[in-house]
Amino acid sequence: MSQHRKLVAVRRSAHSSSVILNRVISLVASMILVCIFSIAASAIDLPAARDPNANPTINPNHNPSINPEYNPSINPKYNPSINPSYNPSINPTYNSSINPKYNSMINPKYNSSLNPDHNPSINPAITSWSGMYVFDKDSKLSGLVVRVNREFLLMFLANGRWVGYFTSDEAGGFSWFNIEGDWIGYSAKNSRQGFNIFTVDGAWVGFMN
Repeated sequence: MSQHRKLVAVRRSAHSSSVILNRVISLVASMILVCIFSIAASAIDLPAARDPNANPTINPNHNPSINPEYNPSINPKYNPSINPSYNPSINPTYNSSINPKYNSMINPKYNSSLNPDHNPSINPAITSWSGMYVFDKDSKLSGLVVRVNREFLLMFLANGRWVGYFTSDEAGGFSWFNIEGDWIGYSAKNSRQGFNIFTVDGAWVGFMN
């Protein structure tokens, strides 16, 4: 075999080995992703006692006392003390101590102990967790919040994706931020052990318990 043919054969062999290696790496990566999402799915199994569709006492569509559309005391549109638009002490725009853009201690970007990408003990995809389940207004499960401590909650979608967090407003409720630290809403107590979730404008979008 000529030197040229030998070189071509070596190159083809190397290319073939590279293709096989890439396929193996791709397969392993796919298996890892399947495992991660399987863990996330099992971590969000909903107990009947925490399911508003099985337990009407925690369902605002069946219990008007926890529904802000029927109980004005828990509705920020009628109770200014729980409305950041009227109470600057619970408004991150005016109270820098509850705003992660000005308080690095409550910002996961700067405080790694609050970041599930750096602290596996608070990542529900890879460990057990404690906290609350998140539902939309129709009582459909949409995610969960992991309680890091009494003043900080991490929010995940039902597929395990981290999408934001809640920080204490120092008045019993929580301010709601996306991962970038933008203020997108807040939560207020629902007169029981859960919280209703509102947009910055005070629109009721869901609840957690």
